[in-house]
Amino acid sequence: MGRYDFIKNRKYPFIFSIALFVFFGIMLVVNGVTLDINFRGGTRIMIECVGDVDPNAAGALIEQEVGKKVMASITNTYSPDADEAAVSMLRLDIAGNEPLTREEEERVKELIGENFAVKLDSNKNETVSITPTIGRETLQRGILAVGLSVVLILLYVAWRFSTLSGFSAGVCAIIALIHDVIVMFGVYITMKLPLNDIFVAALLTVIGYSINDTVVIYDRIRENTELMKKSSLADIVNVSIHQSLSRSINTMVTTLICL
Repeated sequence: MGRYDFIKNRKYPFIFSIALFVFFGIMLVVNGVTLDINFRGGTRIMIECVGDVDPNAAGALIEQEVGKKVMASITNTYSPDADEAAVSMLRLDIAGNEPLTREEEERVKELIGENFAVKLDSNKNETVSITPTIGRETLQRGILAVGLSVVLILLYVAWRFSTLSGFSAGVCAIIALIHDVIVMFGVYITMKLPLNDIFVAALLTVIGYSINDTVVIYDRIRENTELMKKSSLADIVNVSIHQSLSRSINTMVTTLICL
């Protein structure tokens, strides 16, 4: 059975990626970008649940009351009083140019208490307000962290693989990396997930795994260039990708198992 020719059939993944980007572009126009209160500013209210609570219904109710975008979810944690007792918390992220006033906070809690099985006097409840200034600063630092990572990766790959055209190899690695970042961003947009500090952490993780895979394949190409001097570049690249394929799959599978 012959090996799959990655170079000869490269147009198929190119077409697939272009179609995917077009789809993400449409989703961006339709859904827009949702910023979490960490980046935009607003108020986060955590309330202990004592029964089943529908976060979607809670979010819709509060959104109608305060006239601001609300992201509601249920988070599960453990009680500090009893190690084995699980505690469910209703999390309300209310985004806005200004945090809620004290009166608005009390009204939100009152509405939740009247309509859902929650414990308003729990010592686990908390309210956190984030001003737009802090949110913008957090967003700027997140973008700076990603940008700095990309620049450092470009310089490292250009130095490490000087025998593979150096800077050109680095640029190609960055293009592949940007592809993976756009795919992740597109998934967030499509699923209407808010961009927050967890998104930045996940983004840096994707960047790390993406460039790591690229570096491994570059290494194989560099080694095989010396071993396969009579072969064409296309053959060398194909062999190198096949030699790295099982390692890439194993890395992906073990990472998914951990997640």
